[in-house]
Amino acid sequence: MFGWKVSTRRALAAWALSGAVVLAVSGCGPEERLLVAVYVDQQGTAQALIRTCDNDGQVRGPWLEGTLSTDSEEPTSGGTRGVASAASGTEEPWIGWRAYGIHRAVDFPLLAPPALWRVETHGVQILQAGYTYELSISDPDDHYVYNGTVRFDAAQLARVKPGRVLTSEGVMSRKAFEEGARKAC
Repeated sequence: MFGWKVSTRRALAAWALSGAVVLAVSGCGPEERLLVAVYVDQQGTAQALIRTCDNDGQVRGPWLEGTLSTDSEEPTSGGTRGVASAASGTEEPWIGWRAYGIHRAVDFPLLAPPALWRVETHGVQILQAGYTYELSISDPDDHYVYNGTVRFDAAQLARVKPGRVLTSEGVMSRKAFEEGARKAC
């Protein structure tokens, strides 16, 4: 092959294989960006803030999925804890909603997405104790360049003080979130 020695071909094959293994193990996927936040307004209503890197101001989704937690630990500021899954053989139905297609990035009540969106709902549309929620968006162009996600539970969201928002990077001021979202793009 190309007049190369057997040892050179083996070295190139080993290099290519190791590169493939590194890519597979590293979980290459869309970059997680600071584009989604939640908070509770003065009337006690959970609100969603969605930002985008798209020049047209659009996102794919969003969706809110709540899954039954399998333990009693509080989620971290990054927001993860044990969740029942299909892999465990105890798949729990999720609660929340999914908006299909491309939508304008807007602010809206978390449990009442804009009426113009085609939304599929599952279960009761109330934040419930014992569930871990994930509000997510993705790149509108199907390039899988970026995602935006925030994970939380009802108690964690209730502890967010007025004027602050909960993000994938923890609790911060709304101004810090807006600046972070601009820098994320």
